[in-house]
Amino acid sequence: MLTKRMSARDARANFADLLGLVYYTKEAVIVEKKGKPVAVVISTEDYERLAKEREQDWAVVEKVRERNADKDPDEVLCDVTAEVEAVRQEIYEQKKPSKVRR
Repeated sequence: MLTKRMSARDARANFADLLGLVYYTKEAVIVEKKGKPVAVVISTEDYERLAKEREQDWAVVEKVRERNADKDPDEVLCDVTAEVEAVRQEIYEQKKPSKVRR
């Protein structure tokens, strides 16, 4: 499904219609100025979901920070860097086409 796009001028001129479109269809509308996206109008349900996800993400970050409070920051950075590289390598290996054996 394509995301609806609207110029800032049209959004301003038809603001009530824009709000109705988002409210009733629950679809986001990207507002553009000179062809560049400048804002997105989303439903309150989408906003609340995103806000909740953001809160949960920060809670995870806080838990990790608390668990590592007594650790040396350089050691933590080294461990995190190694884990990120391991995950990247795993993803790379999964995306690599397998060799055909004869």
